[in-house]
Amino acid sequence: MKQFHLLTIALAGVLLMSLPLAAQPAGQAPPDHKNNKEQLESARIAFFTTRMELTPEEAGKFWPVYNQYQKAMHDARKASREEFHALRKLEENGTSEVEIKKALMDYLDNCKKDDEIQRLYLDEFLKILPAEKVMKMYIAEEDFRIKMIKMWKKPGMEKEPK
Repeated sequence: MKQFHLLTIALAGVLLMSLPLAAQPAGQAPPDHKNNKEQLESARIAFFTTRMELTPEEAGKFWPVYNQYQKAMHDARKASREEFHALRKLEENGTSEVEIKKALMDYLDNCKKDDEIQRLYLDEFLKILPAEKVMKMYIAEEDFRIKMIKMWKKPGMEKEPK
């Protein structure tokens, strides 16, 4: 078991350290985004597996459910973004009170879907993993997100959006 964890940690380290190497050097062809996406996903799997201390059996059950969860969350967030962009268009175009209220309700309804999906999948995760490992999953998600932001953040990009 210790060998599995050491191998996973080593793999995670190698993958995370190799991500910056995928950056495009000046004067070269654009990066292979498919390859970068695969590297990122491999790094995520290694990072989560290590942080959550998943056994091979748990990992086999966890990852298909987690991938479904990620797709559902992606789709819900995409719909929320589309509704938000609709709000921006209404702001620019000057619209009636009734249209604005409907757009606001549509936006909030889409935002609620995030919560519904998280609650649904929490139940699914708890069916296959102990609560402690599910807790570690949520913490690993945030830690991985922060790690990726720091890794890819360019100097001078700290300015606030307009």
